Amino acid sequence: MGSNNNRGNLLISKVYKEMKNILIFLGIVAVLIIGGSILYFSTQPTSAELEYSEQIKWDVHKYLINEENYVEDNIEEIKVTDNAKLKGKKRFEIAVVFKDDKDSVYYYQYDKKSGKVEQFAVTGKKHEE
Repeated sequence: MGSNNNRGNLLISKVYKEMKNILIFLGIVAVLIIGGSILYFSTQPTSAELEYSEQIKWDVHKYLINEENYVEDNIEEIKVTDNAKLKGKKRFEIAVVFKDDKDSVYYYQYDKKSGKVEQFAVTGKKHEE
């Protein structure tokens, strides 16, 4: 009878250890899911930031046509890029590709201090300001 009791206690001990390991694993998975969700949603732009990004895209377009005298037909693409490493409105950069220089990308953003659109990075030379 004593050995039956020992076997029973041994079995309960093994089951307890397995359950403990399963609970630890599930706890780690839960922490990873919650942490990943928080990180993902904290880096998503707000609706105001998205609205701003579309406005600055339009401002860059107007700047290129009205101030830099580019012809509309020479602009291949203007798109918003989101640099999530930066916070707020500075995170949005406008990437421009010209038809006569399709291998290069020219980046623009709004400079709050001067109140103007400015080119801040280029991968080509043809349209460098």
